[in-house]
Amino acid sequence: MNLNAQKIYLLAALLLGIGINVSAQKLPSEQKDGLYAPAKMKIDGKATEWGDKFSAHNNAVGLFYSMANDDDNLYLIMRTDQYSAVKKAFYSGITLLIKSHDKSSKSPDIKMTYPLVAMTDHTEIVLPLYDKQGNMDSIVTAVNGWIGKAAKKIAIAGFTDITEPDVSVYNDLGLKAAAMIDVNRAATFELQLPLKYIRHLLGANLSFDYSITVNGLQMRPNTIIIGGSSIDNNGSHAPSAEPVNDMFTPTYLKASYTLVKK
Repeated sequence: MNLNAQKIYLLAALLLGIGINVSAQKLPSEQKDGLYAPAKMKIDGKATEWGDKFSAHNNAVGLFYSMANDDDNLYLIMRTDQYSAVKKAFYSGITLLIKSHDKSSKSPDIKMTYPLVAMTDHTEIVLPLYDKQGNMDSIVTAVNGWIGKAAKKIAIAGFTDITEPDVSVYNDLGLKAAAMIDVNRAATFELQLPLKYIRHLLGANLSFDYSITVNGLQMRPNTIIIGGSSIDNNGSHAPSAEPVNDMFTPTYLKASYTLVKK
């Protein structure tokens, strides 16, 4: 390749890189419009059906996300490639809260929280992702295996007909959740919530308010905090390079959504 060709190639690559960054920067911090769900939705921790595209990027929670609906369900997909956000999400999960626009409504908010994993499982999930020298295919296989074994419950609240505080991810209620790590160390989280559970919260135009909260580390009995690590008395730990306060502080976004028809 001659010198002029090299210059053209480098300029094109630079412009492409700028274009990608500008495109990412154009994403709003909150999703602005309703979205009809992609066909053949599958809650598996992958963004394949979504074309690996997202409707918003929120710095407060460190997530790219999209919310969508079809005639039966509400869907939420979230992704983060920030190691600190991945760790925080796996401490006490991400909570989707649905509430009525009507401030005088006495109907309880609907909540789903996922993933829920024990501290020892948290370590097995997030610590290998810090290894920049290991074989990523092997790391991803091992980590996703741990997620499959450890993240088996969805915490719920506000459901009139369901009194249990949590349900299995294999339930027959239509509530679904999944998480997966990809080879770029990014974590993708998906939730499915049947619309029948939130009909009473919808406004006249089929709209509702929602929040997405990354809960962070919740204090457990017999847990000592040293530096940026949480260390249980039994010796399990989750090393951290981030300030302690960040891991303890829930971060959230609030917005509204209006159901759309195909």
